[in-house]
Amino acid sequence: MIFITGDTHGEIDYPKLLKLKEFDLTYDDYLIICGDVGICWSTERLEIMLNLYRNIGCTILFIDGNHENFELLSKFRLVEYKGALMHQLDGHIFHIMRGEIMELDGKSFLCIGGAHSIDKMYRIPYISWWPEEDITDNDINNAIWNLEKINNKVDYVITHCCDSLTVTKAFRFKRDNSSDKLNFIDKIVTYKHWFFGHYHFDMNVNEKKTCLYQEIIKLSD
Repeated sequence: MIFITGDTHGEIDYPKLLKLKEFDLTYDDYLIICGDVGICWSTERLEIMLNLYRNIGCTILFIDGNHENFELLSKFRLVEYKGALMHQLDGHIFHIMRGEIMELDGKSFLCIGGAHSIDKMYRIPYISWWPEEDITDNDINNAIWNLEKINNKVDYVITHCCDSLTVTKAFRFKRDNSSDKLNFIDKIVTYKHWFFGHYHFDMNVNEKKTCLYQEIIKLSD
């Protein structure tokens, strides 16, 4: 089984994951989290967070959001898992690098973490905010390079923020550099569905794009 949800923010929105306990999960089941996971927020609480997420009982795969400790995240070992480069935080907890394409149960997922913080002026650099949050040209170039190998076609797209057209039309928020970077997806990528978090809504934008927050989606087999 493959599940997808939005931001968990460490312990703050973690309780929604307890719904998964009703399933008989194993490490052959997967939970994909669309950024702002918050496992890597402080060194002091890292083991507490890892134990909390281990308790879900499945393999956890997450992209980074804007609220992550990127300095701490970068210290974990890079591995290739499910066809993609990832940081391995634990035996069954992985952070997917930006622009990577992973394969789960015969399904392909283009994964691009990152987003812009509108609240960074209230945060402390390298304590509660890190400049690595924004999506870069290198991230997009990596995505395009990986997409070219599979004719620009994937089953699913997983991002934290979304493209600027969606941001401005569906949510009426301001576009930013990171949302602009994702505009290429609708131009060149063929996909079945695009899931993203960041905006703290549970909303089907249209038949191909879904914003997730508290809801947990189970992909059909």
